Amino acid sequence: MPHLKAPSGIEWHYDIIGDGNNLMFIHGWGVDKRIWRQQSKFFSQFYKVVTVDLPGHGKSGWEKVNLDVMVKDLKFLLEQTDVKKVTVVGSSIGGLVALKLYEIFPENIARMIFVGSMPKFSKSGDYPHGLDIERIRKLGKHLQTDYPSIINIFFRSLFTRQERQTRRFKWLQIFRRTDEAPMQKALLEYLDILEKEDLREVLKRVHVPMQFINGREDEICTKETVAFLKELSPHSRFDFFEECGHFPFLSKPYEFNQVLEAFLKESTL
Repeated sequence: MPHLKAPSGIEWHYDIIGDGNNLMFIHGWGVDKRIWRQQSKFFSQFYKVVTVDLPGHGKSGWEKVNLDVMVKDLKFLLEQTDVKKVTVVGSSIGGLVALKLYEIFPENIARMIFVGSMPKFSKSGDYPHGLDIERIRKLGKHLQTDYPSIINIFFRSLFTRQERQTRRFKWLQIFRRTDEAPMQKALLEYLDILEKEDLREVLKRVHVPMQFINGREDEICTKETVAFLKELSPHSRFDFFEECGHFPFLSKPYEFNQVLEAFLKESTL
């Protein structure tokens, strides 16, 4: 479980397993790189798989930095570990990190896969998708009064009723009890990023193969949002999972891996 201190002063925790073309997984808000456990196990048979704990999550340290600095750190980590051209899979805010990485270092990105993710997470006058700003701010207030229990409540809310009744979800709840809670101040800063970051124009300029994977019942990245994404990126591949919320790779890991593998094969480098 190696660590690397980046130029920002943040000590990043990461894992690299397998050999082959580079495949990096970036998790979302309030979880850590272990969320990709089933993907790491499967894809490391064919790829060099990189997973990272975002700053303030898991075992990575934290400094107050913006998204630009964060991805420059990530680029430094990839350089130091001899990972050059890389395919990036981002879940939720992890997709926003991936898109910012493309904006600054497009020459290093081979393909992009977004899971329950979008280029802008807060609603505005010209953008009816994502979360109401008041909901984001309310979550921030809860973090300051009900931390860390609010993280588990929010995590549970991202699954459908059907998902919550499965043995898989019960296992996830047990697994998460061993988690180290992300840093409170870091989570608040990520909420600020979710509220303010707008990478719609970046998404329009992406010139590498892209795949969007979504749960049909995702209440954050909804069916309407996906329809909007198809307009922005009509040549991308879109895959839906029925009776799934925000984390299809957790609820249906085997099926998710098949869909991702199919895209990687059809867009062979």
